[in-house]
Amino acid sequence: MKNAIIAAIAALTASAGIASAEGAGHAQLAQQLNLDGAQFTTAELTTIADARRDNDTNTANYFIEHENRTAAPAHEVTPGKAQLAAQLGVNPAKYTLAELVTVDSNLRNDNAQDAAFILSGDARQSVAPQPAPYLGQGRDE
Repeated sequence: MKNAIIAAIAALTASAGIASAEGAGHAQLAQQLNLDGAQFTTAELTTIADARRDNDTNTANYFIEHENRTAAPAHEVTPGKAQLAAQLGVNPAKYTLAELVTVDSNLRNDNAQDAAFILSGDARQSVAPQPAPYLGQGRDE
C-alpha cells in the first residue's frame, strides 16, 4: 500500500514537472516571437512561429489579432456552406450552417417534414416560456 502511494506521488510530481516545462516552453516561444504569452495559447504561438518562418504574414496576423477567436456571422457564406447550400438547392446567405446541416441530415433520413420546417424559417420563431406549475397553484387563497 505504501509503495502504491509513493508511486502515485511520483507520477503526480512527474506530470507537474512536464506541465511546468510546457509552461516554460510557452513563455520562451512567446518571448522569441516578441508576444505576450498570456494572450496566446501554445498552439497559437506555434502557428504564428510557423507562419513567420514561411513568410506568411496573413496567417501570422490572423492569429496575432485573435481573428481566429471571433465567430463568423451566422449568415456569412463560406465555401463549405455554399457547397452544402448548392447541394440542397437553397440560398446559403439565408440560412446558418447549423440549419443547412440539419436540413441535410433530415433529408438523408427521409424526414422531409422537419427539413421543410427548418427551411420555412418557422424554427427561428421565439417561444414564450410557460411558467411551471407549483404546488397550490390555482387555488383560491
